[in-house]
Amino acid sequence: MFRVFGLVLLLAAFAFAQDESVNEYDRWMQAKAHRDSIRNAEIIQKNSVPFDFLVGMTMNLGFKVINNEKQLSRYEKVERIVFFEGAFFQAGASVQWPLLQYHLAVRLGVLFEYAPLYLSEPLYVDDGKGDYKRGRIAFPILFAVKPRSSFVSFELGSQISIPLFDNLELDGARDRELDSSMEFSMLLGVGFRVNERIYLDLLWDAKFYHKFNEKFADGLAHWSSVAIKAGVTFNPF
Repeated sequence: MFRVFGLVLLLAAFAFAQDESVNEYDRWMQAKAHRDSIRNAEIIQKNSVPFDFLVGMTMNLGFKVINNEKQLSRYEKVERIVFFEGAFFQAGASVQWPLLQYHLAVRLGVLFEYAPLYLSEPLYVDDGKGDYKRGRIAFPILFAVKPRSSFVSFELGSQISIPLFDNLELDGARDRELDSSMEFSMLLGVGFRVNERIYLDLLWDAKFYHKFNEKFADGLAHWSSVAIKAGVTFNPF
């Protein structure tokens, strides 16, 4: 009888020891999973590249071409010809506002644009070469999208520009306010965050309609322009 009772106690003790061993193992695995999750979260946070709120100074340099379909008579072949081309620059202020800290931001700006272009195709038979200087105030708005850990973002937006002056000089004669219309353009490109203070852009700027003064040139009506520009934004604060 005592042997049976002792055997029962021995089996109970063995089962209890096994249960304690299983519980210790479960607790160790749970603690390890918790430590791993904390470590993974720290790694993700360390490798994340946020969109910060920035108020900075922006400067863009680029090259612009203005073209048109040329048809001086109803029987001539229509050709798209570059009439004006040249370098331009923009300078001003910009603000970056994060919408989703690591994925989405909106960038707003106000820029002065100066474009000293030159006439590359005669508008009339005796034109020769000429200089075309334009100054505008531009208001770009861009949406920047990127993965959480990327320094590079995809940018898409638009720009409104208001004319300040427009001068075309041909053979000593100057025609003022050649293009006095407000312009709308599409912006497309990439941005690169160098550090907390410096941000780089490479943008394609396309305007599909220019309303030049009607007296400017006969047979030319469908003006458009394309520009590519590289820029830097510096946040001093």
